[in-house]
Amino acid sequence: MTEERDVAFKDLIRGLRHTEQQLLKQLDSVRGAISSLEMGSAVSPAIGPRRRIVVRRRRRLSAKARAAISRAQKARWAKQKSAAAKR
Repeated sequence: MTEERDVAFKDLIRGLRHTEQQLLKQLDSVRGAISSLEMGSAVSPAIGPRRRIVVRRRRRLSAKARAAISRAQKARWAKQKSAAAKR
């Protein structure tokens, strides 16, 4: 009975080592794909390292500030219009 366990244990280890070799091949393939994308190739342009994209939120003006800007712009337009009328 211990011989059967030893054989089963050795088969298990052999299977795990085989799986490990397959995974190492896949890892090499993935690393190669990543490096070709980072460095660029004839097929794909260089992407470069991943950068975090920062999305800026729009600033919000208060109603009071918008009204002040509106009044100032209307005053500038009125000044231009009066200057053009004097010519």
